[in-house]
Amino acid sequence: MKLKYILIILIIAISSALFAQSDEDRFFYKSDADTDLKLITPESGFSKKGIQYGAILSPIYLYEDNDGGKLGSYILNSSLWAKANLWSNSFFYIRGKDSYMGITTNDGSYSSVESDNLLDLDLAYLSTSSGSGAFNLSLGRKYYSIGSGIVLNGRGDGAETSLYGSTFSLKLLGMYTGLLKKDNNPYGLSDKDISTGAERAFSGGTLTASFYNQKLYLLGLAQFDMADQETDAETTYDSQYYGAGLEGVVLQDVSYFAEFIYETGTSYVTNTSAPYEESDIAAYAVNSNINYYIPVALNPVLILQYSYGSGDKYRSSYATSNRLSGSGKDDTGFMYFGTFSGGYALKPTLSNIHIFRAGFSFAPIEKISLGAKYDYYMKDKKEAPINSGEATLPEAFIGQGVDVSLRWQMFYDLSMYVNYGLFLPGDAYDSSTGEKTFVMAGVNLSI
Repeated sequence: MKLKYILIILIIAISSALFAQSDEDRFFYKSDADTDLKLITPESGFSKKGIQYGAILSPIYLYEDNDGGKLGSYILNSSLWAKANLWSNSFFYIRGKDSYMGITTNDGSYSSVESDNLLDLDLAYLSTSSGSGAFNLSLGRKYYSIGSGIVLNGRGDGAETSLYGSTFSLKLLGMYTGLLKKDNNPYGLSDKDISTGAERAFSGGTLTASFYNQKLYLLGLAQFDMADQETDAETTYDSQYYGAGLEGVVLQDVSYFAEFIYETGTSYVTNTSAPYEESDIAAYAVNSNINYYIPVALNPVLILQYSYGSGDKYRSSYATSNRLSGSGKDDTGFMYFGTFSGGYALKPTLSNIHIFRAGFSFAPIEKISLGAKYDYYMKDKKEAPINSGEATLPEAFIGQGVDVSLRWQMFYDLSMYVNYGLFLPGDAYDSSTGEKTFVMAGVNLSI
């Protein structure tokens, strides 16, 4: 079942992000409260030459309750890693992972979801740097990211090179997704992608300038759909992304971030008869954030966020590559291959949506952080739904939600977190639609 594979990929992607140094589930942008989502390992007394190894255990519990049904699941993640130091400033890193997903509750639309186990080569790459650190080259299976991680932030097989200067830096990358296991390949936009594993190639880079505690960057990324297509019935989705970002610190206690992305390329309109008609893509996205660190006890932080992804009135889903109609019209629905967190319960795709978020965090005691956010959601095109077909009524108000988060770095190698989300549907949902609840809790242990 397609739903089963989507859930498996989604849940395993979340658990993979907890292992990786990625932004997938960040509750606060670049805040110390999130360091427990990046496994912290102690300074090793082992020689810088030789082989180092270890293990990571990360059990997770997830629960979701909405009108479609209830799903309770747990994921038992275990990873074994090894790092072989080679010549000067070079190493080879490899990590294997086993993820067992067990089901505690599955009714309604989730009734077909079953327990599943995935054994995978998670990471395997060679990294080498110049003596001064001004040059770095990585080859193999690793996490690749562009900009803030919206357009691309995930695993693949490829290469990345970085040049660092006193003012300017440059990163170039290329990766391929077709060698990932199909149950651990989050790049699919069609039934075929999900059943066989998406075959996409990415190539791009980022040019960054640093000045006066600020950072300005330009990004570019091209995505090529390399999957075999049926004659006269193509579902190819080729896209290019161009963007700019600015981040930094002002007035000592205020940090900010803003990124703008323009998407172009080609998609197809699924007509009643073949061949399908090709359409041009012209879509936009914005992601921004302001944090005010109040210099008083408990380290309180005030947070404001705004995110936007353009919509298309002819799309019925932002989880598939094709539009059902819209002949002769540009495809204005923003679609991407990275990660975005805009609310735990709604889990919005950054497409056809305006997201306004306000919140705070504070540290009641050392190494514990508590935070909460209020979420307000509006459509870009009220005629079209959001996500994979939600909020179908032609109304602009999607709804509102609340997110609560707890982070606790108990020891350098042991941390825990709890995320809770509640979504209350607005006018764009049928009056019979109930609230959505989401809970996620986990532990990270590095051995």
